[in-house]
Amino acid sequence: MDYQSIHGQDVSSFDLSTTHRLPTVSAAQALEDLGTDPRRFLSTSLEAFDQALNDIIGDSGSASPRPGGLQKGQVVEIWGPPGSGKTTFGIQLAANALRLGDNVLWVDGFHPLSAHRLHSIIDSSQNLPAPVEEVPPFADQMANVRHFRTPTLAHLIALLCKPAANTLPHGTSLVVIDNLSSLVNHAFPKNHEARQAQRGPGPGPSARRLQVLQFLISTLQKLAATRDLCIIILSQCATRMQFERGATLIPAINANTWEQGISTRLVLFKDWVAGSDTVHGAHFVGIQKLNGKTIPGGISQVFAFNIRGDGLIALDLDEGQPTLPLSPNARLKRKLSQTDFDIADSEGEDYGWEVDDELEMPNLPPQWQGSEDILLGQVEDDEVHTEEGSEDQVVQLEETTAPLESDLADLSGDDSI
Repeated sequence: MDYQSIHGQDVSSFDLSTTHRLPTVSAAQALEDLGTDPRRFLSTSLEAFDQALNDIIGDSGSASPRPGGLQKGQVVEIWGPPGSGKTTFGIQLAANALRLGDNVLWVDGFHPLSAHRLHSIIDSSQNLPAPVEEVPPFADQMANVRHFRTPTLAHLIALLCKPAANTLPHGTSLVVIDNLSSLVNHAFPKNHEARQAQRGPGPGPSARRLQVLQFLISTLQKLAATRDLCIIILSQCATRMQFERGATLIPAINANTWEQGISTRLVLFKDWVAGSDTVHGAHFVGIQKLNGKTIPGGISQVFAFNIRGDGLIALDLDEGQPTLPLSPNARLKRKLSQTDFDIADSEGEDYGWEVDDELEMPNLPPQWQGSEDILLGQVEDDEVHTEEGSEDQVVQLEETTAPLESDLADLSGDDSI
């Protein structure tokens, strides 16, 4: 009598008829499958930029282009100054995800989403080539958008901490949180009065801010990993004054615990470009952190694009022209002792004047003599002044003693005395 006749078939150990329980796949093959699966990426509609975001595998040189874009299962932060195109960048990502047949969750902070812009970008993207065979109709794409407004940070945490079935339905691939930094700064304002008011026991406002940020970023990481979706955080910028560096733009949320939870960080800004003898403005996007790896130097190569009514349009710039390196770390000023420069000295310097030039100069007018005396003053020697004073005294004594000698001579000649 054997084991199976007594206890039955072994189900707990997943007894299989084949030799191997699970198919074996090499690490190289698994990595290649991960980097070539188009369902793992969300396109930004900027082809060159999408290829730069895919660093899983190198350029294989095959005829078919490799997929690119932002990867699912990560928390991505997009920050920049106002007007740099953060909201439009998020709308373009949402439109590309809807064309794949996925669901999108959009969460508004203080600024509500413009439904007209969302409709126009989704409508204009219908004629573009799609990575899937069947693109859902426009009505179905709009039905796959979940839109929520969170006026405070507490509403946002309650919405994403334990999402309901109607909040994150099955098939959601993108979550966009617009202007998260405004909600954080409104909940924990950075002012002097709040610091002075917190004098009692317990953590202060800055400590509570760090605790909330750590809880929020850990919750977003778990949500992105368990649901296999990409979470986009749109954030504003702040100004930091540094010694001998001046003013520097930094993300509005710059805590260490927050930066450790961000997998990819993109920066948006505007600048001027020259082309065809004209100067016009353009938008730029750069990579500061990609798949958990910080870019050396602070920022990688930037990519130019324009914003139109139908979305993002890539710009082809002349890469042969030299460009200045973009880095948030400004160069420090060197001290004078560390350089080879000398302070100019006026002694022995003629400044290119010749003797002939001085002779040809006209003489000063006579009325300038008094003005020079008033401005510069008359310098006299003390010894000369003393000698002149003594001579005057001798002359005065000789004049006073002369009549006295004549009077004495007359008196000496008188016998009665």
